Amino acid sequence: MDQLFTMLNYIPSIIQYVLAFSLLITVVVFVHEMGHYLVGKWCGIGVETFSIGMGKQIWGRYDKSGTLWRVALFPVGGYVKFKGDEDLSGKKDLSSKVDDSENFHSKSVWQKIATTAAGPIFNFILAIFIFASIFIFRGETIVEPYVGNVVSESAASKAGIKRGDFIISINDSAIESFNDIRNIVIENPEENLKLIIERDGQEVLLNVQPNVVIEKDRFGSEYKIGRIGIIAEQDPSFFQKKKYNIFSGIFRGFQETFFLASKILDYLGQLIIGRESVDQMGGPIKIVQISGQVAEYGIIPLLGLIAAISVNLGVINLLPIPVLDGGHLMFYTYEVIFGKPINQKVQEYGMQIGVSLLIALMVFVTILDISRL
Repeated sequence: MDQLFTMLNYIPSIIQYVLAFSLLITVVVFVHEMGHYLVGKWCGIGVETFSIGMGKQIWGRYDKSGTLWRVALFPVGGYVKFKGDEDLSGKKDLSSKVDDSENFHSKSVWQKIATTAAGPIFNFILAIFIFASIFIFRGETIVEPYVGNVVSESAASKAGIKRGDFIISINDSAIESFNDIRNIVIENPEENLKLIIERDGQEVLLNVQPNVVIEKDRFGSEYKIGRIGIIAEQDPSFFQKKKYNIFSGIFRGFQETFFLASKILDYLGQLIIGRESVDQMGGPIKIVQISGQVAEYGIIPLLGLIAAISVNLGVINLLPIPVLDGGHLMFYTYEVIFGKPINQKVQEYGMQIGVSLLIALMVFVTILDISRL
């Protein structure tokens, strides 16, 4: 009986987690598919279906142009089905009329490229908008890049870094805040870093190699990061509240989006060559956990998570894997270079391989998620 009551106590939390996850995925997927839809319509392509979610339809209606707008049972994706597509993979419907002006496959290669790329691009735009809004309305606390303390026997201590040093640059990249230092160090474990610091009015060149530290988050994922052993100044006089207007906020939002996208690409590259672990990967279960816990901290952290997931979706969709947008763009690039579409059979085989890879990946990350529970 006690176990039953314990399980019942978890129900409100589970509902909260699922609702937060549903909101996050619905917003990100809706914006992605809306990108395809709007640019497709702009190019004169007919849209048969706009779906949020997968599986059985729980709500739907047709608009004046004949597009079915539907909400499906499982909020784990979505799609836009254009006129001329046989299925959701974008495979050409051989029974459709290619001379139909609204047929996707009757359009120029550049119109197909624009329509396909619009999904990921809208994801990046969403992230920029969210980050920019947060910076404009809340500003940003900047901690000046002074060394407040140095941990004894740390990499920084051995390199000669001292309390009071002002870090000007790392590997020729200008440092504007202590957070810049943290980001560079975390991403470069065991890599030699060239620091230019200001000490007693003089510039000093130092070399430091961050130690490797394995950290585990609350969800069981392990991360390999760098650490040199310095602490920021805690005196409030070293803290600045930076405000942004619309233009500077948008630019800052672009910087944050670009930073996240580059981190994702760097991780994928390091993963391929075996320098990163799959432990950092996560599937739907982990996203449910993260979205639920982040939602407990309020709307701003949840918006930040939506932006981060949107960047992830944009980057992943641009990978040159058939079925994904990047795979279609790869085929259209072939068409631009050689002046003709790639062989239909090659596309079909590519799609089958792509589907198999995605299914295998989904099964793998789900098993990984379950192993962390």
